[in-house]
Amino acid sequence: MNLKELDLRHLIHNEVRFRELARKGTTVITRAEGSTIWDIDGRAYLDAQAGMVLVNVGYGRRELGAVAAAQMERLMYYHTYFQYSNEPAVRLAAKLASLAPEGLGKVFFTLGGAESVETAVKIARLYQRARGRADGHKIICLDLGYHGNSLGALSATAFEAHRAYYGPLVPGFVHIPSPDTFEGPFRADDPEAGRKYAALLEERILAEGPETVAAFLAEPILGVGGIIVPPDDYLKHVRRICDKYGVLLILDEVMTGFGRAGTMWACGQFGVVPDLMCTAKGLTSGYLPLGAVLVGDHVIEAIAEADFPFEHGFTYAGHPVSCAVAMENIAILEREGLAERAARMGERLKEALLARDNPYIAEVRGRGLMVAAELVRDRETRERFPEGDRAFRFDVEAGCLREGVITGIAPYRDTLMITPPLVITEAEIDRLVDVYDRVIRQEGDRRRKQG
Repeated sequence: MNLKELDLRHLIHNEVRFRELARKGTTVITRAEGSTIWDIDGRAYLDAQAGMVLVNVGYGRRELGAVAAAQMERLMYYHTYFQYSNEPAVRLAAKLASLAPEGLGKVFFTLGGAESVETAVKIARLYQRARGRADGHKIICLDLGYHGNSLGALSATAFEAHRAYYGPLVPGFVHIPSPDTFEGPFRADDPEAGRKYAALLEERILAEGPETVAAFLAEPILGVGGIIVPPDDYLKHVRRICDKYGVLLILDEVMTGFGRAGTMWACGQFGVVPDLMCTAKGLTSGYLPLGAVLVGDHVIEAIAEADFPFEHGFTYAGHPVSCAVAMENIAILEREGLAERAARMGERLKEALLARDNPYIAEVRGRGLMVAAELVRDRETRERFPEGDRAFRFDVEAGCLREGVITGIAPYRDTLMITPPLVITEAEIDRLVDVYDRVIRQEGDRRRKQG
């Protein structure tokens, strides 16, 4: 039995329909270098998705493997429960505190983004109880936000297709409209859009009762929802509202952190410091599983002052090998200036896409190498192609794959998501633009002819 047959027989894949997967088969990836991956049949693909938007330093970094091997020989595992610790976890916590926005001096390690989100939610609820707000448990989230697939993180995520079969979900999560200036009620040409979207948060806090709300949880730039960049003043208004009502601000930088958005953290671009910040993905660039929650000193001090126990933990939290790899990964990001490179290459990508004047692209937006292109039937009216049996975005995705480019798409709207490794070259950017422009035109013209 070959590897593909073994795959279909034994491996459960993420987010699939099993019958559809059996029909089309699997793609087994065997090696990778830079921004390119190869499958078991020897075909090369330019990975404009960077895995799951996390291979920030690129594939094939042998120095990270060497660090992992050396740490395994020295100490392959010890936990961070109770009074115990290990050197890589301590050094990484100190490094993250030094990189974090001012005041986020405490670090809790997880194994990934969903665990980081759930940890932040538990800390926020514990903090409110420590302050005497026994009913402060609700978490307000954005309707286009994505925070993971574990049950608690899924409760924070509003996408109905993800949630449909898994109820009842965790209670206490409520949702408000996202600051989407392309399709939302307040558009990009409205100078008051940021304030108006933030006002929806205040309205919801008042409707729920401020004493019942623990935190507002949001991505500073929404990722899976379509790389939605909020108005520049949105998060400042949000910060003011949270402070007014004693609500914590949790920013989910799982996708945006570690240079992806053109700076170490996206929140700094909006002039805002959260109370808690969730990270993962680019923390190790996917070389090993690791996430972290950066927590404001004032949050932990309040819990300590109330002498509440922190009954939370994971067996592999602060795993020494993962933490050692993360330290070297951050060193690469800093040494090679990859955040700044992402900012430059992202501008090149956006400008090149706009220069093609593609009739089926209504908007190109993003920060750093988080870039989105809104796909439409008519860019003047912003009319979308009808979904029918198959949405336009899926045809574009498949067309790009035939051209040897793996690209992301938003799950529930025709939005192309372009998030390559931060080491992508100018020549590779130019190739992406050529493929996107050609495929989008071909698929758009085909759909128009079909009526």
